[in-house]
Amino acid sequence: MYREFYGLKEKPFNILPDPDFFYLSPWHQQAITHIEYGLMNGDSLILLTGDAGTGKTSIIYKLVVDMSDDTIVGVVFNTAVAGESIVEMILGELEGPIPENPTPASCMAALQQFLLNIYTAEEKKVLLVLDEAQTLSDEALEQVRMISNLQAGKENLISILMVGQSGFRSRLRRARYSQIVQRIVVSAHLGRLREQEVSEYIYYRLRQGGVEDPSTIFTDEAVKKVYEYSHGVPRNINVICEGALIYGFADDIKPITGEVVENFSKERIEEGLLILPSTVDTYDSDVTAEYIEDLQRRVASLEKSQDIVKRTLIRIIKTIKRITQSK
Repeated sequence: MYREFYGLKEKPFNILPDPDFFYLSPWHQQAITHIEYGLMNGDSLILLTGDAGTGKTSIIYKLVVDMSDDTIVGVVFNTAVAGESIVEMILGELEGPIPENPTPASCMAALQQFLLNIYTAEEKKVLLVLDEAQTLSDEALEQVRMISNLQAGKENLISILMVGQSGFRSRLRRARYSQIVQRIVVSAHLGRLREQEVSEYIYYRLRQGGVEDPSTIFTDEAVKKVYEYSHGVPRNINVICEGALIYGFADDIKPITGEVVENFSKERIEEGLLILPSTVDTYDSDVTAEYIEDLQRRVASLEKSQDIVKRTLIRIIKTIKRITQSK
């Protein structure tokens, strides 16, 4: 709709992660370096945390794309399952054989044998990614701990990357999870982008979208307003920039000004559609509470849909890698 008006070949601010538009900030580069080190070192548990929208899923996609041929990667996006089902789900994501009439014990035995076969025959590394790890139940976390104990001699058979929101770290500090924490050697945390990084993020994605000079699309004041209202959260940046482009196109405004960004951002905040990091769950009335609860139900429904999209994208990425490798 607005691409031709602004001279764009692709939409630069899609909400869903796109490896071609992944901006590697210092935070993201540090996280990837830590994860790659943990995998190379054969660590059994690796932790990555960050606030919602800071780019955790983008890192997952980049790992799947960039991992070398000697690494098998399985990704579980929906971790909010019963503890007795998590091992079967993991086995399926790693494309291992699932026993007939599966039970937690039979699936654990099958997973161990599957990993041993990989270790002895193919000598490949195995990386399991558990997204939204904060939703893991205590029973599921215990199963994850048991999987992290699987070894061949002194070497771990699998590395598990637990990806969760910031509060997951607080949960793991409780005494009941001490055995899990003791196995986490490598961890990383994604912070919000600073003002200069927000500018670089916006300009990078605009260039990836086909614009040679990003300053012809967003003025300096517009970029500052994006930083102000996004609080440095990449997902918020995408929402604001996408909305500003739509509003600017509708009003025939080029380049996008600070006023356009501010008007759009304030409108979304008033509608409850732009979540601020400092938002606190306090309600002034029953009506407001019901409104918030309705929004939360919609978000939950959207997240389920996104899980399907994420799994599909992972399969597409893996298929493309296989086709490329076979040529």
